[in-house]
Parts: sequence; C-alpha cells; structure tokens
Amino acid sequence: MSDRYGISIGRILHPTDFSHGSEVAFTHALRLCCATNGSLAILHVDPKQKHPDWDKYPSVRETLSRWQLLPPQASRSDVAQLGVQITKSSVIDDSPAAGILQYLDQHPADLLVLATHPRHGIDRWLQKTIAGRINNETDGATLFIPFGHSGFVDEQSGKCRLKKILLPVDRDPDPSPAVEVTADLIRALSPGPCEVRLLHVGDSAGQPTIRLPNEDRAKWKWVHRVGSAVTAIREEAEQEAVDLIVMTTSGRHGFFDALRGSTTEQVVEHASCPVLAVHAWSD
Repeated sequence: MSDRYGISIGRILHPTDFSHGSEVAFTHALRLCCATNGSLAILHVDPKQKHPDWDKYPSVRETLSRWQLLPPQASRSDVAQLGVQITKSSVIDDSPAAGILQYLDQHPADLLVLATHPRHGIDRWLQKTIAGRINNETDGATLFIPFGHSGFVDEQSGKCRLKKILLPVDRDPDPSPAVEVTADLIRALSPGPCEVRLLHVGDSAGQPTIRLPNEDRAKWKWVHRVGSAVTAIREEAEQEAVDLIVMTTSGRHGFFDALRGSTTEQVVEHASCPVLAVHAWSD
C-alpha cells in the first residue's frame, strides 16, 4: 500500500477472545494480510490461560484452502509461498486492553482488527471500552468489526464486497490520511468500481479542500448534511447501506468527550458495518 507520510498496512494485529465476533474479525484480518502481502499476528489475551486451545479458532490453512488460495491439506510452507507471514501468540493479563498494548510495545502494527461489542448507558460513560482505549493509545489504524455483522469479507469464499464507502470529512482533523487509506483499500480489495461518499456535515462553505488520489476504481462523490455529525454519519451509512466507514480520528478532546467518547467511538458504538479509524498525521 501507499507509504506516503508513513501510511501503510503491512503489519496487522488481530487480538481475539475466540468468540464468533472474533471469527468475523479474523476473516477480515486474514484477507487484508493476503491482499497486501503483509504479516498477521493473531493474539489471544487471557487472564489465566497461558496456552489457549487454538483448535477452537479457525485454521489459517483451512480458511485459505476454502478460499482457493491454497490447495487442500496445505502445509505451513505453502502459506509462506503466498508472500505472507502469520504467527499466533498469547498474553496473560487481567486487562485485555493492557495486554494488547503491552504486546504492541514490543511488536508494532500498522493495523489492528478488532471485534467490538455494544456498550450503552452509564457503564459506557464510566468505563472506557476496550476498543476505544486501544484506538486512542496506539498510532496505527484500527478496523472495528461490529458484533453480529458479517462485514465486507465473505467468510466462506474470502471475496470482498466494497461497493460503497462512507468517508466523513471536515477541516479538523485533516481527512487526508483517511482518503489515502481508502484509495489503498480499494486498490487492494475492490474487484470493481467503488463509490466513496465524502460526507461533510455543516455549512458547505466549510467543506475542506482535499487532493483525491488517482485511483480508477474509486468514484468520489460529495454529500452534504446538517445537524449532529454522529447522527448524520449514522443516517447516511444506514440509508446508503455502505460497506465500510472510514474516519480520521484525533482522539478525545475535553471533559464531555471523555464521557461520551470521541466522534469515532460514538460511530463505532452504533455502526452496523465495519469502521476504520485512521489517526491524523503528526505535525
């Protein structure tokens, strides 16, 4: 993928708790790894179990064989011939977020792929979500896969369906990182044209100036809405049945955001499709 200003998705980390939601996230992480010829680290975090039962989790080789990327009964060397590197490891920690962050200190990643579970009410205000904490305390991008949804990668065939992407934009934070990564994803994953809806919420005079990448399969379309940014993003995503939301995030700002979560976290909490959070460029 593009390495402009350090943007790349070569090293992928997929933390898992062996739930079904994590299986869907695993499918996306593995497909992205194959599409980018990168590396994938599958990490199990458990407060007690040092050696998890990996038989409870999908087999990498069986999955790649089902996708017809490998022959039946493929060996580990066959996986390496695909140009990818895949590892499995585990960390013991009472806090899943702390365990993942500790692992990242030793093994940096460009992209985290996480399954998310909904949180609501006062518990959502008083306790940070694991996904939100990881996103706010890491520099790499994070792909959130909402629990109970299949996402944009078919588990059985490995085929991608990226036909429509929603990309909320504003002057702050600079949307350029999200725009660049969106073009990279389309280039790597989309078999055909993909409509990218550049959503600006507010007065059209405040629309940011964006240099759009030259990618033939990306069909850029401007959309304007008024009102709450979070509400506008949710309504646009639902009405247009988008396959993915891509957002530039700069973390949390101020007391009320600490309670409610950042705009990205609020979108992730209610999204019915995957959300890719891309950190703003550092000055």
